[in-house]
Amino acid sequence: MKHSLFVRTGYGLLLAGLLSSAVRGQVLIQGVVVDAQQTPLANANVRVLNSYDGTSTETDGTFKFNTNQQGIITVVAQSIGYADQQLTLQPGETIRPLRLVLAERSQMLDAVTVLTRKTNFLASQGLNSLRPLEIRAMGGANADIGNAIRALPGVQATSDATGLFVRGGSADETRVYVDGLTVNNFFYTGSPDVSQRSRYAPELFKGTSFSTGGYSALYGQAMSSALILESNAVTSRSTVGGSISTTGGNLDYNRVLRADRASVGVQLNYTNLGPYYNVIPQRRSFGRGPEQVDLLMNGKYKLSNGGLLKVLFSLGTNQLQFTDQSFARPTQYGLLSRNAYTNVTYTGSMGTHWTINAGAAVTLTHNRYSRDSLLSSSDTDWTTSTRTLDLNTYTSRLVARRSLGGSADLYIGTEHTATSISSVYAQQDGRSYRLRADDQYGALFVESNISLSRSLQLRAGLRAEASSLVRDAALSPRLTLTYALRKHLNLTGSFGQFYQEPGADYLLQQAGRLSFQRATHFILSGQYTNVNKLFRVEFYEKQYSHLLRTTPDTSTTGVGYARGFDIIWKEDGRIKNVNYWVSYSYLDTKRQYLSFPSMARPSFAAPHTLNMVVNVLLPTVPLNVGLTYVTASGRSYYNPNQSETKFMTNNTPAYHNVGLTVAYLSHFFRANSTLAFSVSNLLGSQQIFGYRYNSPTERVAITPLATRFFYLGLFLNWGTASRAKTNTPFLPN
Repeated sequence: MKHSLFVRTGYGLLLAGLLSSAVRGQVLIQGVVVDAQQTPLANANVRVLNSYDGTSTETDGTFKFNTNQQGIITVVAQSIGYADQQLTLQPGETIRPLRLVLAERSQMLDAVTVLTRKTNFLASQGLNSLRPLEIRAMGGANADIGNAIRALPGVQATSDATGLFVRGGSADETRVYVDGLTVNNFFYTGSPDVSQRSRYAPELFKGTSFSTGGYSALYGQAMSSALILESNAVTSRSTVGGSISTTGGNLDYNRVLRADRASVGVQLNYTNLGPYYNVIPQRRSFGRGPEQVDLLMNGKYKLSNGGLLKVLFSLGTNQLQFTDQSFARPTQYGLLSRNAYTNVTYTGSMGTHWTINAGAAVTLTHNRYSRDSLLSSSDTDWTTSTRTLDLNTYTSRLVARRSLGGSADLYIGTEHTATSISSVYAQQDGRSYRLRADDQYGALFVESNISLSRSLQLRAGLRAEASSLVRDAALSPRLTLTYALRKHLNLTGSFGQFYQEPGADYLLQQAGRLSFQRATHFILSGQYTNVNKLFRVEFYEKQYSHLLRTTPDTSTTGVGYARGFDIIWKEDGRIKNVNYWVSYSYLDTKRQYLSFPSMARPSFAAPHTLNMVVNVLLPTVPLNVGLTYVTASGRSYYNPNQSETKFMTNNTPAYHNVGLTVAYLSHFFRANSTLAFSVSNLLGSQQIFGYRYNSPTERVAITPLATRFFYLGLFLNWGTASRAKTNTPFLPN
């Protein structure tokens, strides 16, 4: 009771603090940055001298930001390979759109610019990034963020498991953050051996930044990687939309309350795969669903002092029931899942040199699992068991950033998460087992970006974190050094230590007896970027220690390693209306964890993975075509007929998957309309992810529910900009 009151009171005070920020007059700075040939320069840094205020230019070279600076204002524009340009504005002068022209440097080595974006609390520079349109158009991804990320280098093509498996790490080693706050229920809960979708549409976010390792000290409790999402600012146009498809439908409403100041949005989604499964036979017999209902609401408000307040709320439920008849004794499974997520953040200036980002989030998750099994093939009586798991988290976070002049900045922050875990296991005979645990997790962190010279930049961070449930504390140093060899070419080296608590089930059973798991990252990469081209090669090594083990008893004494390299080539625009990327990943990994008797390659890790993604827009039709090909070498699996010395040495066949998305863009009932068709595993390749053994002589292959998955949907949207002007297709949910 006291804890609940403390949480409610603490969050009330935090939100009140966010809303009580001082109001100060601001000046709007806007314009465009070009080179001597009048070509727009993207990603150039534009800032007010001796102030933190600034931003980066868009792809067309334009920029816009507010400043608290009074009196004489000096605007500085910087871009790698060009000389800095300054423009001084006198007090009282009417500030019209500026045009800053940068002259190219003659030096071979170009300066490494320090991040000056006012809201860059994500520290996401150098991460893999996908735009919402790229996710929508990706062949076979079905507009799912998770499916799109799996086509990036370093990520395993795991269609049989939910979550992101990165560079030898399991799914729970990747964390998802929205506006800096953890989302514990980002993916749906569903049936085993089937990968589940993410709950949120890609249009909710400005972009999708994904780190495969060595990420900022601003984030923790993720040993392998971080998926960092930043939600959109105030909506610029009111819209109404809806869809109907072979899997369900949705309604979407966005309203501008005040132009460039306030907006709200509401989205209702309903999905039911039952009718589709009745038409397309599946490997499992579903008695109900999978069925999902989700309500999503968001609000954005820009204060008069330039601060931005965001609110995101989602509420959902999903359920399913199916019978698995893989063996002689069939088993019925059931799932009822309810979840809620609330995220409130504020970003704005605090004085002349400081900017703060503060937020609070609440995640509530309730899952009820049921299992009914026949005692033997001739029995008619079922033995029943049910289990409920409640996982609730309450997170608060505060980060402050200060500019230390033109060559450095400083982040200081704190984070706290209160977690409540409860589980009840009930059997048919009436016996039940209850477990409950509460955890208090806290972290302090500091980080700085420093330009050591014109061509050398250092990012150094330190994170201290502790947990009451594992009764452990850790200190995590993070270092990244970037050297600009020449124009468009950088070399980067990273080192970092990353800690993480064991999963909720193990914390329930072994509270106070386990410690933080640890991974140490070493990364060396080279990257070439030029206009719309990207080429990157990255070598890495991860050393694991204190991994969770369940044999001979539950402890955190496991070890492991992962090493390899990733290559990606990405290009947009060489051929008009065509963009593509090709990536290859090599992974060598082994670990001794869970019930592994010795060091072995885990079942989710394939040594070789190749991704090819292409998207073509045919504006004269108009038609959008996305094609994706993913292939991976065989994965290891457990064979009980093998001796312990050959544990996990058997491999599945190689994995192949061709995904296709075709979207026809038109008008219907005065709305922009899209008729979309998508199919996964277009060529019908055999996909085997492993084997389940009932006895040494009886096994069943783990495969997709069907050879192919088909999707057809009609999407309508009123109020969007003319497609002829934007040349941007509206693609489906």
